[in-house]
Amino acid sequence: MKTIRAKVNKTLLSKAERLFTGTLSGRIIEVLQNARRAGATQVDITNKDGWVTVHDNGKGIKDFSRLLDMGGSDWGERTEQSEDPAGVGLFCLAPRLVVVRSGHRYVTIHEAGWTGDLVVVKEHEAPVTGTVLQFQDDPWSLEKVEMNAVFSGLKVTVDGQVCRSLPFVGDSASAHPELGCRIEACNSSRICGWHSTWRDRQGYGNVLVNFHGQVVTFEYRPISDRSMFFLVEMTGEPTGIRLMLPARTRLVENEAFEALKRVLELEAYVFYKRAGEHTLQYKEFLRAKELGIDLPEAKPVYQLGLIGSCDSPEPVEVRKPEELPLAKCYRLSPSLADEEDRSDANAHLLAASGKLEAPLVPVRIAAEYDGYSWAKLATIDKVEVELGKELLTSDIWSGTLTSVEAIAITAHTSDGKVFSSPVCMAALPPDGRHPGWVTADHVYVTPQAEKQLDTAGIWFHLGGWYEEGDSYDTQEASVSEELEAFWADLVGPEENWRLKLMEAAGYVYRGWRSIMLNQDGSVEVVLADGSTKRIQPPAGKVSTAAAA
Repeated sequence: MKTIRAKVNKTLLSKAERLFTGTLSGRIIEVLQNARRAGATQVDITNKDGWVTVHDNGKGIKDFSRLLDMGGSDWGERTEQSEDPAGVGLFCLAPRLVVVRSGHRYVTIHEAGWTGDLVVVKEHEAPVTGTVLQFQDDPWSLEKVEMNAVFSGLKVTVDGQVCRSLPFVGDSASAHPELGCRIEACNSSRICGWHSTWRDRQGYGNVLVNFHGQVVTFEYRPISDRSMFFLVEMTGEPTGIRLMLPARTRLVENEAFEALKRVLELEAYVFYKRAGEHTLQYKEFLRAKELGIDLPEAKPVYQLGLIGSCDSPEPVEVRKPEELPLAKCYRLSPSLADEEDRSDANAHLLAASGKLEAPLVPVRIAAEYDGYSWAKLATIDKVEVELGKELLTSDIWSGTLTSVEAIAITAHTSDGKVFSSPVCMAALPPDGRHPGWVTADHVYVTPQAEKQLDTAGIWFHLGGWYEEGDSYDTQEASVSEELEAFWADLVGPEENWRLKLMEAAGYVYRGWRSIMLNQDGSVEVVLADGSTKRIQPPAGKVSTAAAA
């Protein structure tokens, strides 16, 4: 019977520098992890003449043959159960020339030693405590080492400078010995600079897992709060949570990983229970109850007015009197929200600019909060717009602007109230004059709107700012120019022309009494002192009017 046996090819060993920890940070974390597993509490690193020396105060090396046993180790059963070490060990430094000293013995590993050549263990007359590694490499700077040491629990020095050491989780972290970890649910303000550094390096996940100095991240959001983070610190107890080999930069998605996610969801709700307040959606409030956690109702989450939050320009602002409770405000009826008659915009305009005996304060509450007691408000069920005589219509920006003599808006509410008032602006759907502009609005204004509203207040209802276009300031200037022409044309057909003449004359001359433009292109100016001045066109040039 023919048999086969697994073996590691020398070709694979020759690629160790790329296969295992080909980055400087990878080598640093592997060496620090090995020192910690050996019982070290302190690691001293020095750089000199292109050589790096790493000295730890651990228990040292009992069996030098294990140094080049890739995949094997003598860490013991507890370490295997809690960390599942990859057994890369010293191979993270391959194929460099490496000198290893421990106690009275030392070895010098040349390039061929990494791929199977014999390496002689020798005696050294001067013993060392712990383990000393010496090898050629790029400098192990304080900046590079500190990141990998800050959450390791080790005291690490680099060329005499002590690396910072911080706790990964806070005192509020919950112990989960069944998973071999402690977990802290927190918001983004709790995440320190070093947490963020590891997060940026590993892919911006909101779950950070600290394997004794090496941090991996993943994305998991059991609730809608985007500011929620989870810090998971492995404690060294037996666990099924595993790092994917050989890179050890991701978690294995096994049964323990799914158990961890279930615990994270629970910890999220415990966090809000402890905080005593939250803004969770109603379905999440119910989910907490399913998990046995009784939360208070969410704090009211609403937006004043019925026009959604957006980029500038902002619409006319709705204000709520400080003494008016949310229970006295109104939501838009769902039946109106689904229509296209701009009831939301007109109810907003009535509340913002109408003259009402009692306040009408419409609010927008997302459907995700339906179910909370504070979300059960009376509704605006009908909105009517009454328009006066049409004065002028013009296409401006992305819509149609029409001036009328008067506008009145009336809102009927589910609690039997009627709110009605004259206003200076209303927004209605397109009237069919521009069938191709399916998104264009027809905006109505009274002549008083020129003084009562600014450009942004009208511009919003005409389509607003385009992110893909020119800058905001450039677009606003263009709309403002169009509106100025509209208001001038509303006064009379020649008003816009008059304003342009006055603007031109005002910038060119100061201290004049009158100006006369002659058909031949000359200009006669009567100055403030009564004297006159005549300005002739340049020789050879005839004015447009004279030529006609």
